[in-house]
Amino acid sequence: MTTIRTTRGARWLALLILGVLVLGSPGSSWLGRPAVEGQAKEFKVGVALSLSGIFSRDAALFKEVYDLWAETVNKAGGIKVKGTGYPVRITYYDDESSPQKSAQLIERLATSDKVDLMLAGFGSSIAFAATAVAEKYKYPYISGAASANPLFERGYKYFFATLNKTFDEVEGAARVFAVASPKPSRAAVIGSDHLFGKLSAEGFKKFLGEMGIEVVHFEIFPLDLADYNSLLLKVKRQNPDLLLVGGLFSHALRVMKATKEVDFSPKGLAFSYGPTVPEFLKEFGKDAEGVIAASEWLPTFPFKDPVFGSASQFNETIQQKYGHPADYVQAAAAGGLVAQQKAIETLGLAPPLGEKEREALMAELHKQDVQTLYGQVKFAADGGIVQKPPIAVQIQNGKFALVYPKDVGGTQAAKLIYPLAPWRSR
Repeated sequence: MTTIRTTRGARWLALLILGVLVLGSPGSSWLGRPAVEGQAKEFKVGVALSLSGIFSRDAALFKEVYDLWAETVNKAGGIKVKGTGYPVRITYYDDESSPQKSAQLIERLATSDKVDLMLAGFGSSIAFAATAVAEKYKYPYISGAASANPLFERGYKYFFATLNKTFDEVEGAARVFAVASPKPSRAAVIGSDHLFGKLSAEGFKKFLGEMGIEVVHFEIFPLDLADYNSLLLKVKRQNPDLLLVGGLFSHALRVMKATKEVDFSPKGLAFSYGPTVPEFLKEFGKDAEGVIAASEWLPTFPFKDPVFGSASQFNETIQQKYGHPADYVQAAAAGGLVAQQKAIETLGLAPPLGEKEREALMAELHKQDVQTLYGQVKFAADGGIVQKPPIAVQIQNGKFALVYPKDVGGTQAAKLIYPLAPWRSR
């Protein structure tokens, strides 16, 4: 069951219409009502998510997984606690891509709505603000898209992440060029001016330096940059072999368009995030051939769990339900959901969950080791996942192929496409 709430009372009519549409839409989660006397108890789950604003396209991937989880769990009779199944009901609030708004909504979920569980918003900037409040009210906050290294340096007990830390996350997308032939010698690195974008760029710069590749241009550009063409012209003048970009989907989209518009054809092009979002391939088609992206999962990996099934089944379900293949952040979010559900079932925690129960849940999350469709989910003392192999994928024949490292769980790396064809030849 899903409830979508806004923080503006003037939207009640629009929401009423939305409710009617959702109720009448096949396969959609219906707008749930709280349990009343005589009905079974339920797990009240709250989410502050960027349903609008700059992070909204990225965050939409999370909402798809959260809705799928609720639907899957409820069809199976709910979360099983000591033989009794308890359904889940998700309430969404729109944080409008604002970290400050997200923190306010987390407090509202904790103090006014008194939810049993919280699910994470999208991105490191959002998580930095939201987790401070979640920590205050002792709610586990498991993110599938927050990886900035400073998040793990605050001594928090209730923050968990299923992605590698940013430097580890982007390592594969840099080191893959070690096998490029002819060997690249010059690179440009740019990143968007927010936590993940800047750290991704710094990570790229670090690994390229270790590989002996000179970084001839390094720049952090404004989050709301309007003129990408001027930025890419500046980079083009440095004549780098490689261009590596730190940022999110919207930045990847704009950089790709600008490189074509200014006829800048680096021999290798890699992003910290963006190409794995389904719209990227739809937007660029054959022009996207050879683009590299940092990643942490592919549906060919031999992982599975009792909630979503195998990695390939999860991908097929996302494809059938939402019309696109699963992004790796969706798998990372799903892995966190499975881990939290498993901890609840292991401890036998029935709703409602108070502070004492959530504290026990936090301790179990730190202790347990769970196999999921995303792979092994085991958290270190700082809440970070025990490191997964940093992988890089490349778009080859319209699909994502593993290109680094040589092997992950039996999936063999494909030969790297390098150098890329000039724009006029694609």
